[in-house]
Amino acid sequence: MSYGTTSGSRGRENDIRNQVDAVKVVMRQNIEKVAQRGEKLEDLGERAENLSHDANNFQRSAVRLKRKLWWQNIKLWIILIIVILVILGVLAAIIAIAVTQTNNK
Repeated sequence: MSYGTTSGSRGRENDIRNQVDAVKVVMRQNIEKVAQRGEKLEDLGERAENLSHDANNFQRSAVRLKRKLWWQNIKLWIILIIVILVILGVLAAIIAIAVTQTNNK
């Protein structure tokens, strides 16, 4: 019985070491990929927060613009009604003057 290492067992040890080294390389690459993915997820999270903030700002701006345009529309309608009433008043005054003049003749 021999307790020393033989050339066959040394070859097998080298094969195992090579396989372990290959596994280490693959694991390091996987760890780097996971770290990069984590960074990308953090960036994506920040982008999502920024998008949410921008969406809220847009919504507030849209509501303000809607109110502003509504008031502008109301003001235009009021001006239009006043102009129509003034025209009707002038016409009524002209008709009243014409009627009084024809009655006086």
